[in-house]
Amino acid sequence: MSLPEGSDQSRLPLAGIVFKSKDPVNSLLEDVSRTLTVRGLNLAGVLQQSVIPEGRTEKNVCLSSLRNDWQTPVLQDRGAHAQGCRLDPHAITDVAGRLSVDLEAGADMLIVNRFGRAESEGYGLRQVLEQAVCGDIPVLLAVREDYVSAWEEFHGGMGELLPMDRDVVLAWCDSVCSRETSPA
Repeated sequence: MSLPEGSDQSRLPLAGIVFKSKDPVNSLLEDVSRTLTVRGLNLAGVLQQSVIPEGRTEKNVCLSSLRNDWQTPVLQDRGAHAQGCRLDPHAITDVAGRLSVDLEAGADMLIVNRFGRAESEGYGLRQVLEQAVCGDIPVLLAVREDYVSAWEEFHGGMGELLPMDRDVVLAWCDSVCSRETSPA
């Protein structure tokens, strides 16, 4: 991937918050999103939540829009004895399409819940990440520590790793956003 022509080459438009499996990265992304919205930034993206769908007893992971009032479950119900990845590719395709429309409408930043297995294998929300960078829209996402090398291969030197630290993440956001923001 390469920066679009005419982009500010001095800034790195992608940042991944490195986290361990049990770290509260979803809470951090939610807090950062809320803070940036209060500062007046126009955000596109999705946050991850665990929910128990109506009529069910098992949790599902849902992606919730930062901009619109929609939520999409992204895990397949494959039965009690199924093994392997439960990620629903149709749900992810739907989310990617919705995010693409949001980016076309304009955004100051794209925030995505994860760069994970699907993205490391070349699908998932990967095209949305590329669309944002090509549109000169900074991207903030979470990267579980076992996907750091895939993240680095994906961004090819255009991204950076951030710690699970609210102040550091917000400082990065301030440094890459084209609009003036006031601290919250």
